Amino acid sequence: MAKNKMSFLARELVRVPDDDIQYANDGGLQIRLPALLGVTNRARSKGLALVEAHSHPGASIAKFSRVDIEGLRDFVPYILKDLSGSPYAATVWSENSVTGLCWTTPTAQETLKEIRVIGSTVTFLNPTETKGIGRGQVSSPADRATRQVLLFGQEGQKRIEQSQVAIVGLGGIGSHVVQQLTYLGVRDFILVDPDKVETSNLNRLVGSGQGSHGKSKVDVAQHMIRSISGNKLVNVQSLREDLRTANAFRAILDSDVIFGCVDNDGPRLILNELALAYMIPYIDCAAGISVDGNRMEAGGRIVVVQPENPCLVCCKEIDTEEASNYLAPPAELQLRKMRGYVSGAELPSPSVVSLNGVMSSAAVTEFLFLTTGLKPSHAYLFYDMLEQRMVPRIVQTDPKCVCNAIRGTGDRCNVLRYAMSLTPEIFRQQAVPENSEGAMK
Repeated sequence: MAKNKMSFLARELVRVPDDDIQYANDGGLQIRLPALLGVTNRARSKGLALVEAHSHPGASIAKFSRVDIEGLRDFVPYILKDLSGSPYAATVWSENSVTGLCWTTPTAQETLKEIRVIGSTVTFLNPTETKGIGRGQVSSPADRATRQVLLFGQEGQKRIEQSQVAIVGLGGIGSHVVQQLTYLGVRDFILVDPDKVETSNLNRLVGSGQGSHGKSKVDVAQHMIRSISGNKLVNVQSLREDLRTANAFRAILDSDVIFGCVDNDGPRLILNELALAYMIPYIDCAAGISVDGNRMEAGGRIVVVQPENPCLVCCKEIDTEEASNYLAPPAELQLRKMRGYVSGAELPSPSVVSLNGVMSSAAVTEFLFLTTGLKPSHAYLFYDMLEQRMVPRIVQTDPKCVCNAIRGTGDRCNVLRYAMSLTPEIFRQQAVPENSEGAMK
């Protein structure tokens, strides 16, 4: 769905046994026809594209050989026709490099720009042909990050600085997250929040002051980023609009990691689905304080949603009624309120800067694990503020959860349908990037 971009999401890995490899007439190796038909039939039956990978052992630099190129000349038209319009990609791997080509038509050949490996860490591989034009080199002054480089090394620092991070929600937790990511060395941000700073925000919104009242929260965050990093060292895309817009979805899809710092399960549900469909690591942050007479509960949790992790629904962290009210069209939501189906939605809840700081620090630390490989990230962290205790919880994927059906489905998941939950007039305005304004509260 990202504008003018094509991405392949790995759904299945099919290893070809040695017995299914034979020598071709030109001296090269090829897959035996029955094995090839088995793979292509499987892809076609599931509506999937095909990405072929082979290696050149001993080669210092991965590149297509003359035999590879001649074979692709005949194979590409055949496979594109056989897969009924799905794209095709071919990759070559050596010990230290990789290269790739992809096609949507026999004459529309493009070079593979990047390979993203998502596991216990997120790793980016720039193919041989894109060296120097992919993700940039470390941009911070060499001595600025010296102390943290002692922990995770220059390679870890480079990964941090090359990461593009989306933060949805720039309130109490989101503003902390932005500040800490900037100090860590993140230089590419996507900020999404339609709200403006109110007086009640000033006690916990990092980067705000008396002169911030009435300003856009993303503008306050952007100013803080630039004041810490310097204008020349950062790229900030500020979206003063509702998450439920085509513009916001497309921007978020360009990110490498998503932070959800929202206070409603409606946007959580959307971000959870978007992250699963497009296989983007999603760090969901929550904090809360409730007081009932003499009883008080306070704390929060961090959930890291990855391709192999349980999702927010599996973790029982989505209130379906709250999400339904958020996703309802404005007229229907107003009707629900009039009939008493929605209560307490507009009442403010307690919030303190220290609790927000604890949860944002835990979330940014999980980002640190994801990017540097210092250790595997946690799937679920729970914090009890009254006991001053943070512990991981064991969570498992629910075999009946919808997430099992949407992982890696990409555009076929049609996350953009959530934009239609706005009024048609607003949706038409939001679908055009130049005229993006939002109405989320």
